[in-house]
Amino acid sequence: MRASDTAPTAMNPHHRRMVGIRRVTLRSPRFSWVIALVVAGCARDEFDIPVADGPLALEVRYPTTAPMTIMDSISVWGSVGSGTAELSINGHRVRVAPNGGFAAFVPVPPGEPSILEFEARKGAAVLRRSIPLVRSRQTVDSPARLRSVARWVRLRRPPSDTTDPARQASPIYSRWTPGGVLALPLPQGIRLPADSETDEALRLRLTKGVAVWVPRAEVEDAPPRRSVPVVTDPRISESATESVLDVAVAEPLLTTVELVRSHLRWTLVGAKSGVTRPVPGSSGLVRGVTVKESKDGVVIVDVALGAALLGWRTTWGQGRARLELRSGPDVVNGLTGLVVALDPGHPPLGTLGPTGLTEDSLTLAIAIEAARRLRALGARPFLTREDARPVSLEARVALAEEAGAQLFVSIHANAPGDGRPPWSVDGTRVYWFQPQARRLARSLEVSVAAALHAVASGSIHADFAVTRATWFPAVLIEGTGLTMPAREAYLRSPGGIAAYAAGIVTGIQEWVLGGPDSSADARERVR
Repeated sequence: MRASDTAPTAMNPHHRRMVGIRRVTLRSPRFSWVIALVVAGCARDEFDIPVADGPLALEVRYPTTAPMTIMDSISVWGSVGSGTAELSINGHRVRVAPNGGFAAFVPVPPGEPSILEFEARKGAAVLRRSIPLVRSRQTVDSPARLRSVARWVRLRRPPSDTTDPARQASPIYSRWTPGGVLALPLPQGIRLPADSETDEALRLRLTKGVAVWVPRAEVEDAPPRRSVPVVTDPRISESATESVLDVAVAEPLLTTVELVRSHLRWTLVGAKSGVTRPVPGSSGLVRGVTVKESKDGVVIVDVALGAALLGWRTTWGQGRARLELRSGPDVVNGLTGLVVALDPGHPPLGTLGPTGLTEDSLTLAIAIEAARRLRALGARPFLTREDARPVSLEARVALAEEAGAQLFVSIHANAPGDGRPPWSVDGTRVYWFQPQARRLARSLEVSVAAALHAVASGSIHADFAVTRATWFPAVLIEGTGLTMPAREAYLRSPGGIAAYAAGIVTGIQEWVLGGPDSSADARERVR
């Protein structure tokens, strides 16, 4: 997986040592590019790399000739087939690993031809290759022509968008500006008023002073509301592990849920309240419920929690909106009976290592090994895919929900983003979005980094499709980079696969022993 823009850069420890040894005063940008190549070429291998001495064969795994953002340098990795071969890129010598793999950070300065010239040599054999690079144009679009409208619409994804039922049924994510940053997930079927439009998007009013944009293709005309929906008749049903709060409301509404200290606040937008009395809880999870109406057209259902919360989800059907709550696993039982969704990241797409190790095959091998270890400890692991066939991101979460998962771990290997060197992702990062997943992310960051002998580079709040799940804590692990030859060789080995899997299992064990995230640890507002 390519590194997220939100992820901090973790420098390879060998790179830090080389910078400390070679004290060079930089007088021009070109020197920095050369030094980047020298550092990459001189770093010692942290892991044993098998020796390969095959015929000379130049395979460039990255970059392709597709348009890409190039600042002044670009990551390049691939293989020359033999550890005894020599390689230069644009005249600069690049180190070749014993297995023939290579990784470098190559200067492509503005004003010079955007091309990579490779020359590989082994004895009398010489291979040359040129890769033209197409720079993506950084253009500023002219402001969209804004028109006022006054109409009601219903959110509906066109039936022809996809044949994947899970993707077809997933919420439509709005944006704060046309084509801008993601805002809120809007459930399909809700009606909202539109007040402005461009050729491509509609602005929908949520409440007074709050509006979002959605693509025109994902709405259809709908009759306006004759009256404001009224929230009435709150009910609570509870079992040993779940509590369900539901209220009567005539149509689906935009809802948000936020965990604030020992309370869960369920907001229904565009409604008014017909509830006058608090509702007491009858189990340890829910102590009581209070329904309040605010002046800006929203109803807030305040749920006082009596125990740590594993997760939640909201649904609507048959004239009632439902908020389902889950309590955490029993610490006394350890991993016995714990349903763990293991998500082998990719396909489609994914990173390709210097000698051709694919991210999707690696993550599947790690997930299978982690499942074996979890099963031996009494857990009930579930894999979102068991072969090389692609599975959509929405389907992965839906499959985990159907399996009754109590946590979700998406497994990946990292690659640098545009303009970053190959070694910049040689650390363990774990991404989380919902507050109840934060401690799980931190536990896995520490345990996987230790198992892989990598730097613990952070547990990072990030909005990825598989981390949005609220029914269970969901995280995405980038165990380490796949773009450096030594790391790729280690991850290709049984020992590397076993280490990554062991780190995942250890992190899950530590998370279970500590119990689900307490509400005191989740004070930030997360919608």
